[in-house]
Amino acid sequence: MSLSLTLSPAPSEEHHFAGGGEMGELVRSLDWARTPLGPSRDWSISLKTMVGVVLNNRFPMLMWWGPEMIQIYNDAYRPVLGHKHPGSLGAPGQQVWQEIWDVVGPMARGVLEGAPATWSENLALFINSRGFTEETFHTFSYSPIPDERGGVGGVLVTVRETTEEVQHERQMRTLRDLAARCADAKSPEQACHSALGVLAANTLDLPFTLLYLLDADGDTVRRVGGTLLPDATLEPLPLQQSLSNAGDTDWPFAQVVDTGGAVVVEDLSRRMGPLPGGLWNSPPQRAVVRALSRPGQSRPHGFLVGGVSPRRLLDARYHAFFQLTSEQVAAAIGNARAYEEERQRAEALAALDRAKTDFFSNISHELRTPLTLLLGPAEDALASPSRALQGDALETVHRNAVRLRKLVNMLLDFARIEAGRVQAAYEPTDLATLTAGLASAFRSAIERAGLVLDVDCPPLPEPAWVDHEMWEKIVLNLLSNALKFTFSGGITVTQRWRDGHTELRVTDTGTGIPAHELPRLFERFHRVQNARARSHEGSGIGLALVHELVRLHGGTLSVESEVDRGTTFTVRLPAGFAHLPREQVTAARHPRALLAGADPYVRDALGWLPGSAPAANVDPGALDSLERPRILLADDNADMREYVGRLLGAHWTVEAVADGEAALAAALAHPPDLVLTDVMMPRLDGFGLLQGLRSDERTRHVPVILLSARAGEEAKEEGLGAGADDYLVKPFSTRELLSRVTAQLTRSRLRALEAAHAERLWRIFQHAPVGIAILRGPEHVYEFANQGYLQLIQHREVMGKGIREALPDLAHQGIYELLDGVYTTGEPFIGRSVRAVFTHGPEQPAQERFFDLVYQPMSDARGQVEAIVVVSFDVTELSTARREAESANRAKDEFLAMLGHELRNPLAPILTALQLMRLRGDTTAERERTLIERQVTHLVRMVDDLLDVSRVTRGKVTLKRERTSLTDVVAKAIEQTSPLIEQRQHTLEVDLPDHGTDLDADPTRLAQVFANLLTNAARYTEPGGFIAVTGTREGAELVVTVRDTGVGIAPEMLPRVFDLFVQEHQALDRSQGGLG
Repeated sequence: MSLSLTLSPAPSEEHHFAGGGEMGELVRSLDWARTPLGPSRDWSISLKTMVGVVLNNRFPMLMWWGPEMIQIYNDAYRPVLGHKHPGSLGAPGQQVWQEIWDVVGPMARGVLEGAPATWSENLALFINSRGFTEETFHTFSYSPIPDERGGVGGVLVTVRETTEEVQHERQMRTLRDLAARCADAKSPEQACHSALGVLAANTLDLPFTLLYLLDADGDTVRRVGGTLLPDATLEPLPLQQSLSNAGDTDWPFAQVVDTGGAVVVEDLSRRMGPLPGGLWNSPPQRAVVRALSRPGQSRPHGFLVGGVSPRRLLDARYHAFFQLTSEQVAAAIGNARAYEEERQRAEALAALDRAKTDFFSNISHELRTPLTLLLGPAEDALASPSRALQGDALETVHRNAVRLRKLVNMLLDFARIEAGRVQAAYEPTDLATLTAGLASAFRSAIERAGLVLDVDCPPLPEPAWVDHEMWEKIVLNLLSNALKFTFSGGITVTQRWRDGHTELRVTDTGTGIPAHELPRLFERFHRVQNARARSHEGSGIGLALVHELVRLHGGTLSVESEVDRGTTFTVRLPAGFAHLPREQVTAARHPRALLAGADPYVRDALGWLPGSAPAANVDPGALDSLERPRILLADDNADMREYVGRLLGAHWTVEAVADGEAALAAALAHPPDLVLTDVMMPRLDGFGLLQGLRSDERTRHVPVILLSARAGEEAKEEGLGAGADDYLVKPFSTRELLSRVTAQLTRSRLRALEAAHAERLWRIFQHAPVGIAILRGPEHVYEFANQGYLQLIQHREVMGKGIREALPDLAHQGIYELLDGVYTTGEPFIGRSVRAVFTHGPEQPAQERFFDLVYQPMSDARGQVEAIVVVSFDVTELSTARREAESANRAKDEFLAMLGHELRNPLAPILTALQLMRLRGDTTAERERTLIERQVTHLVRMVDDLLDVSRVTRGKVTLKRERTSLTDVVAKAIEQTSPLIEQRQHTLEVDLPDHGTDLDADPTRLAQVFANLLTNAARYTEPGGFIAVTGTREGAELVVTVRDTGVGIAPEMLPRVFDLFVQEHQALDRSQGGLG
C-alpha cells in the first residue's frame, strides 16, 4: 500500500490578509518583524490561515499566538479594547490584559499547553479600557489552534460582552423587589424604609442611597433614611433643609425641581467627608439627585440621592436606572400617601360618625328625660279622680317643658346656621351693660353653688354692633359651661376695648381641659370624655354654637386652659359694622327683657346643684327596717330624682343621690336591696357604677336597673351584657317602672333564699364526717371539696383542675377509668377498701391508702350526666387490721394443723397399748384402764376435730359425696354419742321420715356434724334431761333439728355461736370442756 500527498503552492500574504476591514489594514501595515512573530512572510501556514479567519469574521474574535501569546483581533473585537486599541495589536496578551491576567491568563496558558478548550459565561472582569477600572461581563471560549508540527500554536478566543445584559437583569431585579416590598406600605415613611431595604441589597449599582421627603409646606425637605453609610458620614449632613434657602453644602434639590431632571453632584468627599470603599475598596465620588415624582406630577414627594458606582460609566443606561428607581419609589410613596389620606378620611368620617352617634345618644337623653317628666306626671294626673295637674307635679311639667323648648331652639339655631339661613339683626348696643346684665342673671345659681361671680364690664368707648339674641346665647352658654365644670373658686366676666375690638373674657377656676382636647373643642357634637362635671346633661353643640355665632359677628373665639387650674374663653368682635352683611344691619331697637332669655339656662344650672329639688331620702333609722326593701336611686337630674323617688317611696324605702360616685359610696356603706341608676351621669356613669358594684363582694348580687334614653335592642343588650338585671328606656310609665322594680325585688328575695339554702348545704357538706367532692364535666374538674376530702388528699390545690392534673399520681390505678365509666354510663359505683397509692414528690416514699368510695352521678334537666359526687372514707387502718387478722388466722390454722399432728402421734401407741391390755384379759386396774381409754378416745376425737377445723379454714377439706340415707347418717351419729348420752342418763327421742330421706352427701362428715350437735346437747343438759332429733322435708330440702332441755345460750352469744373457739362463759362447776 502506498500514500501520496499533493501540496498546492502557498498562497501569498496578500491572499491570507485580504479584507478584514480596518483591522485587516492594520495587520497588513504593521511591521511584524519587530514582534516575536517575525515578518509575516515567514509565518506558518496555520498562523496565516487563522489570521485570515479571524480578520474576516464578523463575530468578536481574538487570537494569541506563540509562547508570548501575541495578540491579533478583528474589527468586532475592537470595542472591548477601548483605548487599548490599536496599541494592543501585536502585543503580548499579558501586557495588554495585565489587570485581568490573573483570571484569564491561567485559562489561556492551559489551552496553549495542551489542555482542553475552556468556556466561561458572564464572567465578571474589571478591565481598564476607558481610563478607569470598569465592571464588565463576558461570555467567551478558549480553543487551541493547531500548528504544522501537530502541536498547539495558539489560542482562539471567541467572545461576547454581556455587561449590559447582566447589569440590566440586576437592575430589573431591584425594581421588581421595590414594587413587591413597598406594595404594603401604609405611610410615606414606611414606603421609604421598605425601599431603602431593597436598595441596600444592590451595592453594585448603588454604593449608597439617601431618601428625603418634602413636607406639606412645600419647602422643608427632611431625610428619612439612607443605606450603607455610617453615622459618622451622615452626621455632617443636615436632617432637613430648605428648598428656597439651600446652603452651599446642601443637596441641589431646588435645581432638580427647576430642571425637572437629574443633577449630578461631583466631589462627594468635599460635601460628605470620607466615604466607605464598598466591595472594591473604592469610594464613590459622584451622586445623582432625582426628584421622587412620576410623569405629570407637579410637586415631588421628595428626593433620591444615589451614589454612582466607581466601576460604572454614568451613561444613558445608568441614568435610566436612576430614573426608574426614583419613579418606583415615588409610586410607592404615592400609593402609601393615598392610603394614608384614605385612612385619614375614613378616620375623620368615623370620628364624625362617632361624634354624631354620641350627639344623638346625648340628645336622646336630653329629649327623653324631660319627656319622661312630662308624660309621667301627666299620666298620673289622668289616672287621678280630679284628672288635673297641680302642686309639685305641675311645677315639674312646666320646668321640663321650658327645658325641652330651649333644647329644641338650640337645635334649630344650629340647623339654620349649618344651612346658611340665619336672619340676624345687628344693632348698635351698649355691650358692657348687656353683658353685665346677662352675667348678673346667673349670680344666684353661681353663689348657691358656693362660687364667687366677679363681673367687670366698664363702659366701652363706642357701641358694638351685635344681634342681641345671639349675644345672649354666647354669654349664657359660656357662663353655663363655666358653672358646670367649676366646683371651687369663682367665675370672672370682663369686657374691654382693645385695638379696635371689643373683647369678652369668661374665666373660671374649674377642672380645666386637657391640651389634646383643645383643638377639637369647638367641633360639632364633640364632648370632652371623662370630664368631671356637675351634670352629664348636654347636647355637645353648645360651644360649637357659640363658635358659629361669634363667626357670624365677624369675630373670633379662642380658649386657654390648664387642667385643674381653670379655663378662659375669649370673644373678640371688630368695631363698627363694615364687616357685617349690609342687609342685616339695623338701627337700635327697644331693649327686651334680659331675664326672659336667661331663665332656661339658669333653671338648668339650678338643677345641677345639690338640694335643688326635694330629696327622696328617708330617716337613717328607717334604713334598718327589715319590712320595707331599700332602693338606691342615682340620677343627676333633680326633677327625675324627685319624681322617681316619690313614685317608689310610696312602696319602698328610697335613698336618692346625684351621681355614680355618691351611689357607689352609699351602696358599699349599706348595701341596698336594689339600685336604680341613670346611665349618663357625671363623675361616674351608670356603667361605671355597675362595674363598681359587681366588683365588690358586698354588692355583687344586688340587682341593678339601668335607666337610659338609648332605645333599641343593641342598647339593651349592651346594658344587660355589662351586668345589669334590667334596662328601662325613657320615657317610661309609672306602671312599667313599678312592675320592673317589683319583679327585680322578688327575684332578689328568691335569689337570697337560694343563696341561703346553698350556704346551708355548703356548711353541711363542709362539716360532714366523710370526704365529699364534686367533679364537673368529662374532665372531672374539681368544683367543690370539703375539708374532709382535702385532708384525705393532703390538702393539695385541686379546685378548678381536672383530676388527672390535680392528682396525677393516681394514673394507672383504675381511678380515672372508674370515674369515666360513671360519667359515661350514669351508673353509680360503690367500692369497698379501694386501694390508692399517693406520691408527694420524687424523694417522698409512696403512701398506700384504702378508701370506701361512692361515685354518684348528677344529671341535668335533660338527664345528661354533668357532674359526679364523690363520697370517700379512709379505711386504711381497718383494712390494715383486717389483713393482719387474716395473716394471724392463717398462722393459727397452720399451728393447729401442726399441733394436731404432733398430739395424734403419741396418742396412737397409747390406744394400741390399752387395746392390747383388754385383749389379754388383764383385770388388774380394769377401772383405771377403762378411764384412761375413755379419756384418750375423747382426746383423739378432739385432736381430729382440731385437724378438721384446720382443714376447713385452709379450704383443704374434700367431701366424698355419695348417695346415702339420712336415717343411716343419724343412726351413726347416735352410735358415736350414745356412751355420753347414757352416762348422763338423758332420754333421746328420734323422729325421722320413713321414706324420702335419701340425699347426696359425705356420710362420714355429715355424721360428724350430727354427732357434734348431740355431744353439745348432752354436755350442756343437766343429767336426766331430754334430747330430741327430728327430721322433716321442706320442698327440695331435708331439715334436721336437734333440741335439748339444757341451760340454753345467751342472746348476745347467738351471733358468734358458730365462730371458731368461741364458748359461752360457764361457772367452773358447769364447765363441760371442749374446744369451741
